[in-house]
Amino acid sequence: MPTSPRPSITRRSLLVATALLAASGGAVQTSRAATLPPHFEPNAKVDVGSGLRCVVGNATDADGMNARAWVVVEDIKTHKVRWATNVPLEKGWYQNQATHCLENGKKVQALIQSDTASEAATAQTFVDVASFDGTTGKLLSVEPVTAPGVHGKVSLTVDKAASNFQLKNGHAVVTGTWSMLPDRAEDTPFTASPSPAAKGDKQ
Repeated sequence: MPTSPRPSITRRSLLVATALLAASGGAVQTSRAATLPPHFEPNAKVDVGSGLRCVVGNATDADGMNARAWVVVEDIKTHKVRWATNVPLEKGWYQNQATHCLENGKKVQALIQSDTASEAATAQTFVDVASFDGTTGKLLSVEPVTAPGVHGKVSLTVDKAASNFQLKNGHAVVTGTWSMLPDRAEDTPFTASPSPAAKGDKQ
């Protein structure tokens, strides 16, 4: 079965990702100006070296709705925020959240899970790996993760265990499950790395 196009293929380009970041009001905050966004809820905390910790999660509105993914790096001892950056949500989608984090050389990488709609019966969940400059927090790229060899209307899920997002041979590796909509009859395991070659593809 052929793979149908994923919405907004230009999302994968660095220039567009940076433009979306600015347009969303989520400009990178650094140094003394950096603060956590209102209603921020952490999903995971991971040491990333040099006395720093990556905190990933999401911020919501006052009603706890409209979650948006944020990645934060703070000082382990003082908890002072060095930088805080949000990851733009695809236009028309419901919510996204950052669930995992790791250090990859001079970069910090986070796993982003995005839901297309609020209704579980119709929503797809897409998974991406967002890469940031470890010093400044600048969003460098957002690359899709797909279940190898799977086509059609697929939803991916990655549980929050740290072992589901690891660094192997310099590459982020994601372990999760996929299910086929609309019936979601079976959850099937997958392991994959982000694939720039798969830009714009939707399963």
